[in-house]
Amino acid sequence: NLPGVRVQPWGALLDASAGPVAVTVTYRDIGAIMYTSGTTGPSKGVLMPHAHLHLFGQEEARWLRLVPEDVYYICMPLFHANALFMQLYGTLVAGAKAVVVPAFSASRWLDDIRKYGATVTNTLGVMTEFVFRQPPRPEDRQHRLRLVLAVPGPAEIAQAFMERFQTQIIEAYGMTEINIPVHGRIDSPFKAGSCGQVNEDYFEVRIADPETDEEVPRGALGEIVCRPKEPFAFMAGYNGMPDRTVEAWRNFWFHTGDAGRMDADGYVYFVDRLRDTIRRRGENLSSYEIERVLAEHPSVAEVAAVAVKSALPGGEDEVKVCIVLRPDRQVQPVELLDWCAQRMPHFAVPRYVEFVPALPKTPTQKVQKAILREQGLTSGTWDREQAGYRVRRGA
Repeated sequence: NLPGVRVQPWGALLDASAGPVAVTVTYRDIGAIMYTSGTTGPSKGVLMPHAHLHLFGQEEARWLRLVPEDVYYICMPLFHANALFMQLYGTLVAGAKAVVVPAFSASRWLDDIRKYGATVTNTLGVMTEFVFRQPPRPEDRQHRLRLVLAVPGPAEIAQAFMERFQTQIIEAYGMTEINIPVHGRIDSPFKAGSCGQVNEDYFEVRIADPETDEEVPRGALGEIVCRPKEPFAFMAGYNGMPDRTVEAWRNFWFHTGDAGRMDADGYVYFVDRLRDTIRRRGENLSSYEIERVLAEHPSVAEVAAVAVKSALPGGEDEVKVCIVLRPDRQVQPVELLDWCAQRMPHFAVPRYVEFVPALPKTPTQKVQKAILREQGLTSGTWDREQAGYRVRRGA
């Protein structure tokens, strides 16, 4: 009983002698049910009208300036909105060529870009960094790639990535539920870490106080909230989950659950998932900022920072980091904390360190932090307080 869905008997669909089944489809009808990644909990089925699906492709074709001569290299799974609607649908809208490969491979990425003559591609999460970590090659600039839509484009390496591969990076911000309301522009000034500016033709976006839903001043941190200007160009709700639909839609705004800010020029910056924000000693910490520092350590391949409930009253947290080491590398927790102490405020330095063989991920390579939070402290967790380690202020 989905809104806008016309049900035909299964037998009629299988009976070829009955001739074609006439079904009138409009932009208002549900065209897909796509499940969210489940990084913070159980996946939710997003009801996506045809207008919503088309807008993904239409706007990517516009902002990326796709033309029939373009070749879009797609290495993400087609059950993800980024690959299916932003990339493949955008290619269809522009009349361009799509090259779809079975899976992303950092070591094969450049070879594929060159082999297929790709001019445009998307990266998601850690993909950009994994490509950048590959050993430099003489062929790094010998390709046709003009543009990478990176979600996100890591601020620390974005400029170096563009110089090394002689290509342009732009960013965007969106969700399966809300389309892509914020997008970088090819001709706009590049601001490292920014998702771009609001697509005001189709969306309204504001940064709101997560407690009151009132807009915060420019530059202040809050929750990214959004609403459409066109009917049906947005999700129609969560399939079979009316309570979650109502929870997300409050005070006429869709609440993304993402923390962000907007600068004076209207550029939007994603900071963290609100649930991933850690409160320690009265300070709100971004897990992303902690991860960014540790990811720069030469022995660290991947890292995820999560909150562990403190024994102190008042809802305080402690910081735990789960570390995947690079092959053939060894490092002691003390060395990692010394590294942190030189590069972040003392109150942000993690208390707990655990080395793990791999981080739990979704098929689109997003870290499932909900699993890490549920695991909490384990027998393999190192505690700096039990070890007698003291963070040196101003180290």
